Amino acid sequence: MALEWDDVRTRYAGGATVPSLAGDSVLEVTGVDDAAISLKGRLWRDSLAKSELETALTLLETGEAPRDPIQFAEALRRYYSEGPDMRPGCSRVPNMAAVILKDLGYLQEH
Repeated sequence: MALEWDDVRTRYAGGATVPSLAGDSVLEVTGVDDAAISLKGRLWRDSLAKSELETALTLLETGEAPRDPIQFAEALRRYYSEGPDMRPGCSRVPNMAAVILKDLGYLQEH
């Protein structure tokens, strides 16, 4: 399963709201371009790069991460804290990737 970025751009082009991983809050998609999706929470704004979403999808495809959104976010967090693309510090990337992949239908809660 490949990530079709043109489909992602089309889906979020006019903005959208997507449910968070837990609770009743929603995230707002404030923009999408050739390189990233911009998201806004109640207290923050951040971007999820196309390459980060592709990495997340690769982990899902190879079975290195489960399909449950919260467990997927934790697996992606471990990947970035221990794996070949190690990033020190806190990042919203795992949760944002899980939110978007869930909205796109790649992840499903059981």
